[in-house]
Formats: sequence, structure tokens, C-alpha cells
Amino acid sequence: MEKIRSYLFFWSCLLLTAGLLLLDIIRIMPSIGMISIVLIGLSYFYKPIYSNHKADTKPFMALAFTFLILVPSYFYSSNLSYLFEKWQIALPYLLLPLAFIKIPRLSERRNFLLYEFYFFCILIVCLLAFGYYLLNQEIINQLYLESRVMPTLLSHHPSLSLMIVFAVYVSYWLFQSKRYYKLAIERNLFIVGGVFLFIFLHVFSVRSGLLAMYVVLFIELTKLAIQKKQVKIALLTGLLFIVLGGITLLVSPTFSNKIANTTKDLSNYQNNGSVNNQSLGSRIISYKNGLRIAQETNILFGCGLGDINDLNNEIFKKDYPDVTKPIIPHNQFLFYLAAIGILGVLLFGIGFYYPLFYKQAYADPLLLVHYTIISIGFLFEAPLESQVGVAYSLLFILLPLHQKFGIKHYSNK
Repeated sequence: MEKIRSYLFFWSCLLLTAGLLLLDIIRIMPSIGMISIVLIGLSYFYKPIYSNHKADTKPFMALAFTFLILVPSYFYSSNLSYLFEKWQIALPYLLLPLAFIKIPRLSERRNFLLYEFYFFCILIVCLLAFGYYLLNQEIINQLYLESRVMPTLLSHHPSLSLMIVFAVYVSYWLFQSKRYYKLAIERNLFIVGGVFLFIFLHVFSVRSGLLAMYVVLFIELTKLAIQKKQVKIALLTGLLFIVLGGITLLVSPTFSNKIANTTKDLSNYQNNGSVNNQSLGSRIISYKNGLRIAQETNILFGCGLGDINDLNNEIFKKDYPDVTKPIIPHNQFLFYLAAIGILGVLLFGIGFYYPLFYKQAYADPLLLVHYTIISIGFLFEAPLESQVGVAYSLLFILLPLHQKFGIKHYSNK
């Protein structure tokens, strides 16, 4: 029985990982993975294991708390339909941490395989996208002049760009581990695939992804120089990646078109031109709307999670009537400031970041890098308001926490 549950948990994590990238094709796939994990967790409540090492529940409960702070909005939201929709999207932050508390840890081998599976999934998606780009360069280059990017299996490009950054780091982590599943050549694939993903990220040219990549690179090189005192290697490695990234940007039409579009977009916004179908202009307006809603409703408690979309749309309709596709505040902190106020933002920050600092969990490089990437994503998007953002952010927070604080050394009786 215990072996079956262990296998099911591992395969549910694999299903969820694949579902992140196949969301547009099989929309229910990530949900099936998450529901399976929750059901496995419930099975441990029904039939617990006997262990000489219990889970440390505090970091998991802190993550669950980030959902609970959304509940009071029920009492001052008019649009309950939108509120329930947002609760449904955020519900994994309550249920998955509770499930991980009861489920025993993955073995080191399965944990390694899970990250390897993630890396190869991202690699395949990017290879397909790059191949399509090579066959349709003229059409796709034009998209970058229209505030769009190249087509990929996952249409939510900001999230995909952040996932690529994490995959680049995972390739380095896999290579450094000096382990492989069956063939020694896998280690070479890790490094070659990682370099390809680094190059592809520059061709993809999504601003948040590029920023996250260089922040992660800076952190890793700083650790290499200070902690391991390998200053020369850190400097040379940094120079190598800057040159590689710089050359890619210089020869890439997508990036030059992205710069042209961004410059035109910004100039247009500054001169009070229409921001319709303008990525940067619409984003800036969404930031202002978030602050405005918070100031005009209740700065302490916000307008209510259920009403933020209606209020935001009203501002767009009144002040920017030419915009055909209003967007919510594209900053997670500003979105929460408008929806649940300063108090909600503070409580969210405590609950979300507490696991990173609990018992120096930041010493785990995978956890630290993932938190860094997600935090940068928070500045340019509201990832926790989408299914893919919730699933991606939560899975790769829970996995390292589970390995460090979850149940281990179990035996049936």
C-alpha cells in the first residue's frame, strides 16, 4: 500500500509538471495533478504512517495562510462570482501544503528525476518554438513590432520565460550533481541544453525573463566568488555569459524589434497617445489603477478581491475608452494592495516568504533561485491570479521544502 501511494505521489508531481506546459492543450491536466496530490494527502489522514520523524509543519502552514488572507474579502465584495473564481485559482495554496505535510518525502533519486523531467520538458518546448521560428522568421519578427512574441505551446509568455530561467538553473544544478538516470551522456545534455535555453531566452526576448536570468546569474557568481572564493572563475564565467547573451541580442531580430516596439510604446504613452494593444503603456496604466483603487476605496483593507476587476474596468472605460482589452494591475503586490489593502500585502509577504527564511531554508539553492525568479515575476505580472502561475510557483516551493521538512524514515505497522 505504501509503495503504491509513493508511486502515485511521484507520478502526480510529473503530471503536474507536464501540465504546466500543456495547459493550453489539456487545460484540466494541471488540475488533475494537483487533485491527485491532495487525495494522496487525504489518504495519509485516513491511514497515517508510523514514522520516527514527523514533518515540520510551520513553513507549509505559512503558505496555506496566504490563501486564508483572501477569505475576509467575502464580507466586503459585491461581485461574489469573481471572488469565487479567484478563490478557486488560489485554492492550491491552501490544499497542497497541507497534503505535503502528510506525504513522505521523495527519495533522492525520484527528486532528481522530477527536476530532470522538468528540464527536458522545457527544453522540448523551446526547441519546438525555436524550430517554428526558424521556419517563419519574417512573420514572427513582425509580431515583436506589435507587442507580441513567438508562438509557443504555453501561450502565457511571461510565465514561460520565468520557467525557462529556472530550467537554465536546474540544468546547472543537475550537471553539478554529477548524477544521471541511465546514461552518462545525460550530464552533457544538461550543460548543452542549458546553454541553448540561455540563448533561446534572449531570442524569446521577454523582459521579465531576461531580468530574472541576469539576477540569478549575478547571485550565483557572487556565491561562487565569496563563498567558494573562486573570484577569477566567477569573473570569467560572468564575462562569458554576458558576451554570449550580448552577441545573441545583437544578432537577434526579435530583440531589436522588441526594443523598437518598447521605445515606440513608451514614447506614445508619454505623449498621451492611445495605449490600445500597447504592452508597456497598458502595463503602466494598470499600475496606476492599482494605486488609485487602493486610495479611493480602503487603503488598509482594499476594495475586496471580488470587486477589483470591476473597478479596474470602470477606470479603463472612463479614462481610456479606446483600450479594447483592459488588464488587471500587472504587479502582484499592487494587485493585492488594491484588492486586500496594505494589511493584506503585509500578511501575504509574511506568509509567502516565511518558508524561505525558516531555519535558513534559503541555503537550498533551488528554493532560493525559484523564490528570486518568482519575486521578479511579481513585479511585472500577477502570477498568482492565473492557474499556471499558482501551480508553477507552488510546486517548486513545496518540493525543496518537502525534502527538508517533510516526513522521512517511515515504516508500516
